[in-house]
Amino acid sequence: MQLFIALYTIHCGILCFVQGQILYISTLFMSGNVVFRWTPSSNSSNYYVFITRDRITDARTHVYDTQYTVKDAILYDSITINVRTPESLADNVVTYNVSKVKSQIGGRKNISWTAAFFPFSRYNIYHINKENRTALIMQVYHEGATLSPKYSYLTRPFNSTNIMFEIRNITLDDAGYYYGGIFFNGAVFGGGVILIVSGTPKKPRINGTLTTLVETYLELTCISKSTSAPDYYSKLVTLYYTWFINNTKMDKETRDTLRLKVTKGHRYTKYSCTATEEDLESDQSDAVQINPLYGPEQLIFTPKPNLNKYDKFTVNEGDVVGPIFCSADCNPPCNVTWKYKESNGLKDALSQNGILLLQSINRNVTQIICLSRWKTESVEKDFSLDVQYIDVPIIYVNDEWVSDRITVNIQMRKPLQLSCFVNGNPTPIVRLGKTQNGGTVILLEARDHWSNYSFGTGAQCSDTGTYVCSGQSTDLKTNTKAIDVNILCEPRLDKEVEMKTITESVKTRIVIIPIVAYPSPVLSKLVWLGPDDLPTNITTSAVLQRNGVIYKHRIISIISGLEDETFGEYKLLYEGKVLTNVFIRREENEMSRGHKVVIAVFSTILGITWLLIISYVIFKKQLLLLHKIDKRKEESHQLQTQSMAQHYDDLQDTDVDKNYTALDRTNQESPYEETL
Repeated sequence: MQLFIALYTIHCGILCFVQGQILYISTLFMSGNVVFRWTPSSNSSNYYVFITRDRITDARTHVYDTQYTVKDAILYDSITINVRTPESLADNVVTYNVSKVKSQIGGRKNISWTAAFFPFSRYNIYHINKENRTALIMQVYHEGATLSPKYSYLTRPFNSTNIMFEIRNITLDDAGYYYGGIFFNGAVFGGGVILIVSGTPKKPRINGTLTTLVETYLELTCISKSTSAPDYYSKLVTLYYTWFINNTKMDKETRDTLRLKVTKGHRYTKYSCTATEEDLESDQSDAVQINPLYGPEQLIFTPKPNLNKYDKFTVNEGDVVGPIFCSADCNPPCNVTWKYKESNGLKDALSQNGILLLQSINRNVTQIICLSRWKTESVEKDFSLDVQYIDVPIIYVNDEWVSDRITVNIQMRKPLQLSCFVNGNPTPIVRLGKTQNGGTVILLEARDHWSNYSFGTGAQCSDTGTYVCSGQSTDLKTNTKAIDVNILCEPRLDKEVEMKTITESVKTRIVIIPIVAYPSPVLSKLVWLGPDDLPTNITTSAVLQRNGVIYKHRIISIISGLEDETFGEYKLLYEGKVLTNVFIRREENEMSRGHKVVIAVFSTILGITWLLIISYVIFKKQLLLLHKIDKRKEESHQLQTQSMAQHYDDLQDTDVDKNYTALDRTNQESPYEETL
């Protein structure tokens, strides 16, 4: 009878007496959970349950069932349940001890527990594996146990209630719940041992939004999984993580999540991680690279334009600018374009992939701009141009634009002002000059766009000429413009030149009269008045421009047929106005032209004769002189030869040790005197 009561208690639970009523509480281990069951109370349909996990008691739980499940029992060493009915304050307490053994793959472990009794026939040992399937792995008899390469029964004697056996070459399949008993179904009730097999965590993978804006926060998650068994254990395992930057371990980062503030530098950084369970570390994950998104902050020109002291890029009009590469640090790359600014706005410049191609520059271009666009952001950088140019000068005469003319006529004594305008950058040197004697005489020079020159006394004939306006600028060609200014002056005597009268014969005179006039005098308007103030038959044979000066002329007139009564004062009129008076006189001892010619010829012949005589005398003297010089040279040579011979003879009588004697002239040469 006592044996029956013991078996019933072991298999069915603990027998409790509450106010004369028995409550039977049993335990069942199932997939990592412990299920407490009790028989129903005849007095109540609900119960108060108190659970204590490793000495920590939960609050009371009101249940309307006859069982209560404690989940994840593997986390605790012991679990105690206290069941009460509302009508009674009596405690019905049962404690379930969670027995656990840990091992790594390839190891060997002893599994043991204490049985309530050893059966008459045999004791069965069962294994619930990770698939939650139950298998009979060993049978123990009073005299022995079944043999297996995997398992060895260690307890002696075999019928002892201290159950112990060894598991060799442990694998993940060996993990699970081990228990024993007489029956397959009843064996799960009561105590047992959980074998936990630790495995290396799976190779992690990193999750996270890798492409994100800079200055925002990014979370990378290292995802791994425990490979330990059984599953109800592995799901409860806490893994520890190690993070790496470019394969360098990060300190103080052990969580699965890494929080970062994204910067541009992350573009060149790779992150990886490992997971660790106890002392088993996983393989390193594949590295991930953050793709930070950012727009341009600044633009860089290559080559950098060489700016002047005014921070401008100097270029001559018509020259080209480029190629210049405009780069911006953007991710993804920016759209870089070029524009240039004129007075009427912005225009597209020829460019490709951020490179400003050759761009011809005119004076209206003030800026060249690089524009970088990235999504909704844009940045631009420009450099100002100092376009240098110089135009062809523009000439004004008395404030009238005359650059389209070749010649300008100005009335004598009228106001005359010459102005020269040169448009250019930088401000040019403007010179106003007058061509004279093959060169240019500078009248006025100014570093200004204008050069103005006024003739204070009014226009004079002498102001006639070619005037040149020039504009000169640094590193640019000099541009010039010329115009002929003609002063309209009435004919008058040129007092700067002497008037000449040439006597051709007794009755003929040639009169050369210098005249200042522009335009040239008209011959038909010239009239000579004789001494009687009456017009004569004298005509002007020529009017010649003197020395290439267009306003200076010679009027050449021949007065012939002079008689005693026609000598006297002659007047030259032009358009009825007297230009000059010429007094024609009779000359004493006048000689005819034929006589003058004879005298001139005779004088020439006489001069040539004397020249020949003098040349002959000089030639004779030179011959005599050369003859005397040759004779003296011959005598001198003979004397020197004799002296050298005599001196050589004297040396034959001297010893070797004696000094040599000096050679002296035997006769002192007398100076040569030239005689005629």
